Amino acid sequence: MRFAIDILDEAGNNRIYVGVPLGVDEGKLRVQLKDREARFDVTRITDWCQIDRGQSNGRGELLG
Repeated sequence: MRFAIDILDEAGNNRIYVGVPLGVDEGKLRVQLKDREARFDVTRITDWCQIDRGQSNGRGELLG
């Protein structure tokens, strides 16, 4: 399932990335984006929203 993930970058700007979470390694969330894989520091994640809705209508488990 895809998520919109709001990240606070080093300059203090919010950036939103859309991708599929692959897991957490060494405090970084691995995400499969459209054209590449990225790693984001978990402490910089400010919010997220599940894009592909399944049975539930909640936020979804990003780091589950």
